[in-house]
Amino acid sequence: MRHTFIMEEGLWVAKGIYFDSNNNRFFLEGSAKFTHGENKWINESYMTLLTPDKPIELKNDYDIEPFLKGKDHTSWQSFNPDIGKLTGRFMIIEDVIISHFVSENGAYSGCETLVQESANLYKNAGYTFKENDKLSSWSIKLSRIK
Repeated sequence: MRHTFIMEEGLWVAKGIYFDSNNNRFFLEGSAKFTHGENKWINESYMTLLTPDKPIELKNDYDIEPFLKGKDHTSWQSFNPDIGKLTGRFMIIEDVIISHFVSENGAYSGCETLVQESANLYKNAGYTFKENDKLSSWSIKLSRIK
């Protein structure tokens, strides 16, 4: 099955669970919108953590180098207001997309996997660290709505 997340333009909704550095558990919802230009693909994404006090919104936009024909990997970069500039790579291995990233200052890093269940559904799980300390982890389902 051909990958649809990242590889095709579209809008995806996210629902899942977010764990903070103390393993406190919060429901989350969000979206990821992909647009493809000739020299750059863009992922505009956000998620809202449904905390008991007040929802927390996190936004992160990615500039992705289009996959070259015959290649199973590419690079991306983004800017996170709390962490700074991030650079990473996507790697496709069969039904899985793996993303690994590191911050410009090297203090932050993380990894996430996207497992394709169908053309319109992916399971996502990942984590972020600051040096040797966990900042967050998550488990999400992404559903394409257009």
